[in-house]
Amino acid sequence: MINQRYLKSSTILTTNVGIADWAGAFGDATVAAAMLDRLLHRAAVVGIDGPSYRLRSHQAHSDNLRKGVTGRAG
Repeated sequence: MINQRYLKSSTILTTNVGIADWAGAFGDATVAAAMLDRLLHRAAVVGIDGPSYRLRSHQAHSDNLRKGVTGRAG
């Protein structure tokens, strides 16, 4: 798919795997290098660091549970 879209269409790709770890994720360094070559040519790479937006409600729930446990122990 990447090869078919190369220089013909825009492609947006999101991943939680760093570029340096793609060879391990795909199990084949040659395939990973070929995909990265096409994806990163004329690419805008945006790295996002920080807490997960999707896990915010889980984190709030966990914090409330910890407060409840700590509150009872004292």
